[in-house]
Amino acid sequence: MTNNDKKIVSIGESVVPDGGWGWIIVFSSFMIHFIMDGITYSMGQVFLEPMRKELSLDRASVSSIFGILPAVTLGAGPIATVLTNMYGCRPVAIAGSCIAAFGFFLARLWTNIWFYYITIGVIGGIGFALMYLPAIVSVSLYFEQKRAFAMGIAVCGSGVGTFVLSYIMNRIVNISSWLNYKNALIVEASIILFGLLCGSLMVPLPQEPSEQRRLERKAHAKAKQKQIAQSLISENVPVTSNNNATDDEPMLPVVTIEKLPTKSFFNQIIEQIDLNLLKNAAFTLFAISNFLASLGFNVVYNYADDLANDSKVIKDQRTYIVMSIGLSNIFGRFIIGYLGDQKCMNRLLLFILTLIISGVATMIAPLCGSSIIPHIGYASFFGFFSGGYVALTAIVLVDIVGINKLSDAFGVLLLFIGVATAIGTPTVGAMRDAFSHFTRPFLWPYFIFGSCTVVSGIMLFAIPFLQRKKSNDNQTETNFDTFNSGKDLSFQEEQQNI
Repeated sequence: MTNNDKKIVSIGESVVPDGGWGWIIVFSSFMIHFIMDGITYSMGQVFLEPMRKELSLDRASVSSIFGILPAVTLGAGPIATVLTNMYGCRPVAIAGSCIAAFGFFLARLWTNIWFYYITIGVIGGIGFALMYLPAIVSVSLYFEQKRAFAMGIAVCGSGVGTFVLSYIMNRIVNISSWLNYKNALIVEASIILFGLLCGSLMVPLPQEPSEQRRLERKAHAKAKQKQIAQSLISENVPVTSNNNATDDEPMLPVVTIEKLPTKSFFNQIIEQIDLNLLKNAAFTLFAISNFLASLGFNVVYNYADDLANDSKVIKDQRTYIVMSIGLSNIFGRFIIGYLGDQKCMNRLLLFILTLIISGVATMIAPLCGSSIIPHIGYASFFGFFSGGYVALTAIVLVDIVGINKLSDAFGVLLLFIGVATAIGTPTVGAMRDAFSHFTRPFLWPYFIFGSCTVVSGIMLFAIPFLQRKKSNDNQTETNFDTFNSGKDLSFQEEQQNI
């Protein structure tokens, strides 16, 4: 391919509607968040007790399902990134919906805990990962001036889904008992299939990486045809062959086309995980902080109903707890996200406060007693500030590593969060069973994991000092290099004078 061809391919026409069909994309992203997070965050409330009774297993074993699902969703982020860059948002989102729905459907066929780990946890998690990334990327591509506002609406589907699906699914499985949990898995598989419509609405734009790749392949094929045609035209003089060919038989020229450099799928995934970022002390501290916070993040969702049951809260009222988390989460993402965009606001300090208050809300949850009001109170505080924590994560990450490293840093961060999510939920379940003879079995598990969230916030106060130290070190290296270069230059001048 010629240099001109490469230039044409690399400069794709950029179209950012900032409205129009973009609002359909926002609706699609909203519904994908509604489906994914609504199902993920309500599973503990809906399925924990029915599965425990059916399988005759402890909380740790059953709750591992609800830990594996979000852990795989997060951990498969690099795979989803590579596939989205290769094939585009639309086919990846559609494939993710099919895979996740297939996993939940398979879970209906065999009552076995290890089968649930694979079907719901692994297959469902991979499907959700393939749905989630296009839901974020597509909105970013369609909006520029209104990107923050559009993204805020899209991610609010998480809170709405938690609010709605926790009530509906708990009502039809546990309260009214319209369906057993096995048939409820089929219902959730059907809900996930709605993602097919959401994915099909993601019309690709020219600046989408997959479209750029398609244009590059098209330009390469056209350049190949053009080069062959030019070679055939230029070779109008008969060429004599050494292989007994006559003078009347012209030989076609051998045309060599340089192939585009390609990387294996595995290498592309490895590139999405830049562990060199851990050399940045501020980023490493931020990653550890998110690991500690994520240990208890899903715990509050998964055990809210179980904790209320231990506290003797009326059964019909327990569903309001997770609903409160979902509703307050919506306001938290909007309000704290808006505050984080203000120039006068210290975003890091705001982020620290969201973590500390979320941790305190987790710690006091086992002390709420048998009245539903205190449970709704801690759930609302947790939902509001944990929603703010999610909204600010990417913003604070940009302040630490810069916008150019955001994608790489987010990939590494997802690994930390995914591992912590897989550990936290089953560990709390095991501790709850170990402390079952206590008056408040969840007291110590919630206190320990809530403390981890508080510590995750406090430790971030060190980030400004680490950034200043790094800045001073870089300045020292620059001055040293300047001094050496000046010294070398003086030496060279002296040699010339001699």
